[in-house]
Amino acid sequence: MIKGKQGMAIVIALLLLAFHFSSSAQTVHAAGEETNIAATLFVLKNESEVSNAKIHWAPVDGATGYELFRSENNEPFALLQTLGGTTTDDYDLNMGSTYRYQVKAYAGNSLLTSAVSPEYTPYVLPDNLTTFDNTTKSTLNLPNELKVGDTYYRFNFVQKPSGGFGQMIQQTSTDDITYGNDKVVLSYTDHPDLADSKFEGINILYHAPTNKFVFWAHYENSRDYTLARVSVASATPGEHFTFHKSFRPEGNESRDISIFKDDDGSAYLISTANNNSDTILYQLTSDWLDVDHQVSVIYQNQHRELPKVIKKDGMYYLFSSQAAGWYPSIPMYSSATSMDGEWSELRVIGNTSTFSAQSGSVMRVKPNTGDNVVMVAYRWMFGWAGTQNGTTEERLLPVWFSNGYAFYDYFDQILYNANDDVVVPVQNGKLLSQGKEATAQTASGTKPAGYANDGSYQTEWTAASSAWPHWWKVDLGSVQQINNVQISWWMQKGSEGFYKYNIETSTDNVHWTVALDRTGNTSYGFTSDSLSNTARYVRINMQGAKLHNNPNNWYTPRLWEVKIFGTDID
Repeated sequence: MIKGKQGMAIVIALLLLAFHFSSSAQTVHAAGEETNIAATLFVLKNESEVSNAKIHWAPVDGATGYELFRSENNEPFALLQTLGGTTTDDYDLNMGSTYRYQVKAYAGNSLLTSAVSPEYTPYVLPDNLTTFDNTTKSTLNLPNELKVGDTYYRFNFVQKPSGGFGQMIQQTSTDDITYGNDKVVLSYTDHPDLADSKFEGINILYHAPTNKFVFWAHYENSRDYTLARVSVASATPGEHFTFHKSFRPEGNESRDISIFKDDDGSAYLISTANNNSDTILYQLTSDWLDVDHQVSVIYQNQHRELPKVIKKDGMYYLFSSQAAGWYPSIPMYSSATSMDGEWSELRVIGNTSTFSAQSGSVMRVKPNTGDNVVMVAYRWMFGWAGTQNGTTEERLLPVWFSNGYAFYDYFDQILYNANDDVVVPVQNGKLLSQGKEATAQTASGTKPAGYANDGSYQTEWTAASSAWPHWWKVDLGSVQQINNVQISWWMQKGSEGFYKYNIETSTDNVHWTVALDRTGNTSYGFTSDSLSNTARYVRINMQGAKLHNNPNNWYTPRLWEVKIFGTDID
């Protein structure tokens, strides 16, 4: 794909999604019978040591609780916590030490399974880092992979005034900073298939054995999504592209696509088919200009979109989003030891809305050789009803791995340096709310208030009454400095809504202050709010929900997870 400076914006503008709506409720797939555990090191805001670990493990089917252990410098594992969720933080690790974590899953008193993490070593925050801010419109600037000889290439796409593909314009650079020498290298007049067309999911790769740029994209006419084809073109770097054809691979529909290049030079087309219900894997010919054969149907009747593969530590990981039109959706992934499979079951990752985005491109920060991987999740806000926001934005989510399992979480800021392969998440305080006593305006039965702060994005509190307004409250145990409140909201797929709410604080559980008025919220699925208050009690007072396709709010108040970050001031 195009990954040079500003290249990501080009790809985002062209990776349009076909609409697929359903009236089914938001669901999360069941856990597996095994687990794995991994962590990422992060820095607390305004500190200089990357000496804190955010730990995740995979949920286990039938588990009623987990024990988390830690080993420092290969000493025996010592118990850190007993908890019901699948993530927690570990703070103030010692510089110069190395750490591993172990998780044990239990059903009552019976041990179900266990796993041990890779090793982690705290370090001092490096200099010369760039900030990606997930709370504003930020751009991820990565080195351009399309370099041949001493020249970098990137491509811009221009529409015809009447709509549809007009031209592909090549730009070149010798330093990957200043681009110019604009040249039209593909035009709608070059081939009958280009006269009335549009491209989505564009992939441009360099095929060294033939010295060719190879272009693959989802192909449609300019008006609708009835063709469901792929298209392929190629060119010697610097020359005009030859458009070869548009077609349905092996006769199958092809909608969202991506191209994955393996270490041995082979390449694969990953494509959704049958109105995005299936995901099919094809191997390309050795020159990457055609489909050689269908390898497998990886998913059937799963309605996944934006399939992206990355290889990490000898394992293949396929990330995808749930088909949900433009709206935030449930992210999942599978893994395999080879592209031929067998691929694992779909596994949950992150929260239930990709932190108010959709699973997108997954890539190394340092192209080809880097160890740090990030998910660039797409926020198609121009397609969100009720937001008055006609933009597309990105959310950057560092990904960490262990033996076929992948994890990511949300941080307001990410520090990075692509040349040095550095990625450092920044958290605005320690997590204060997890496992603390939670209550709600009305008592709940099978989905109690404590499910909203148990450390699991996959368990939810649901109110016993559908009456609005409705509050959920947590007792932090003592007066704390509150810096950040992150909320994972419930959504009904096909009837997505955003919540109108206030964050209220109190030191005595009697007198309350509106710390932040968010009745103007227009973010679906997830919010991250910065504030500066001291409080022992924090209350999320939900005033209502605005549904994008229904003026009447029929939602029942509910929350997936509330995370409150700050500083202990006692």
